[in-house]
Amino acid sequence: MPEKTFLRQLQHEFGSNVSRGPLGRLRQMGWEKLAEIGLPYKSHEAFRYVSLREFYLASFKGSAQKTIDKSLIFDAILPECIHSHLVFINGCLSLELSNLSALPSQTVVLSLDDAFHTHGSFLKNYFSNALKEESDPFALINLALHGTGGFLYLPPKCEVEPPLQCLHIVTGDEPMLVSTRLHLVLGSCSQMRCILTTKQLNPNAHHCLVPSTQLSIEEGAQAHLLNMVDTLPAWHFETVRATLKRNAQFNSLNFTFGGKVVRQSYRVCLKGENSQVNLNGLWMLKSNRTAHVHTSVEHEAPHTRSMQHFKGILNDHSQSSFEGKIKVAPQAQKTEAYQLNNNLILGQGAVANSKPNLEVFADDVKASHGATISQLSDEQLFYLTTRGIDPKTAKQLLISGFCREMIDKIPYDSLLTKLHANLQEVM
Repeated sequence: MPEKTFLRQLQHEFGSNVSRGPLGRLRQMGWEKLAEIGLPYKSHEAFRYVSLREFYLASFKGSAQKTIDKSLIFDAILPECIHSHLVFINGCLSLELSNLSALPSQTVVLSLDDAFHTHGSFLKNYFSNALKEESDPFALINLALHGTGGFLYLPPKCEVEPPLQCLHIVTGDEPMLVSTRLHLVLGSCSQMRCILTTKQLNPNAHHCLVPSTQLSIEEGAQAHLLNMVDTLPAWHFETVRATLKRNAQFNSLNFTFGGKVVRQSYRVCLKGENSQVNLNGLWMLKSNRTAHVHTSVEHEAPHTRSMQHFKGILNDHSQSSFEGKIKVAPQAQKTEAYQLNNNLILGQGAVANSKPNLEVFADDVKASHGATISQLSDEQLFYLTTRGIDPKTAKQLLISGFCREMIDKIPYDSLLTKLHANLQEVM
């Protein structure tokens, strides 16, 4: 089996590093669980539409911490984040290349190893609980093999005005497996906006990126996460995990232009009453790019609310899949949970798969889910052309209208410019 061969290769390449550092025991536990459940294969339900055969035949080296000149990454720093960016090089936190001067002075930013000395009790408890519930093999790969991860703690009643950019830089020409890990902790009634971006210094390198973002959102806190993924020649397996307490809110907005294989997995636990999550996303695919989104929202307290809305545009021979789950526990009465996936097919060879589903064990719940897969309407195109609009412009107007609901949620001009440029390519 190719997946078993690949797992043995990982153990041979990375096995000696699993138990290193203060997180050594947790890394080892992550590796042991990975070995127990194994890597996914075609009949694995959560990976049914993800083609992994070529991935298992590839060979990756370990990524090493590297020092680079900041001039090489200056163009990747967003204008809105000149004084608020956190840089990772090949999965390792680089405070030397970061600039956090716009953050409140009380903010704590450390490597995960150092954070274990100051916040060890909290982190051990978090990791132990997360490990018991984690079933995604790539999340376990990240836990076992991540580099010098990052830890950020925002104290209670603090609000970060500019967005914080978390910039993942990947160097090297030879294929590497890069695991970046970031843990954000928002104290009660605090607020933060975070932007995740990635830059490969060699845009043609076939790396495997396995980033993971963990969010612990305390009572009354608000976290806003915006993620831009464009890794055409690379494999990209990303996990986002969030835990919300009473009155907390988590808003996630994701844009991806696909890659060789791009898969993003979200798991959000609404543990406190009146907590709320909004997961939104848009994939814009062309050529043979792929994008896969897997979500799981777990309502564990009453009066919680979730909204999931993902849209996809697919041209040429691109492929996508969406699998979303809403789980409502018996005690989560008065829950409101909604889920929708819309896909617009532009190419004859494009394929969109969608599987929204509900698991409801409470009896006082408002919940719905749905999916649509469609092409451009001939009637709408005809209407626009009869009003003097040429066919190409008419098509662009309809595609832009399909995307607008998601694009209008972006408050940053620099990202809007990049997004519109990529959208024109897909059209």
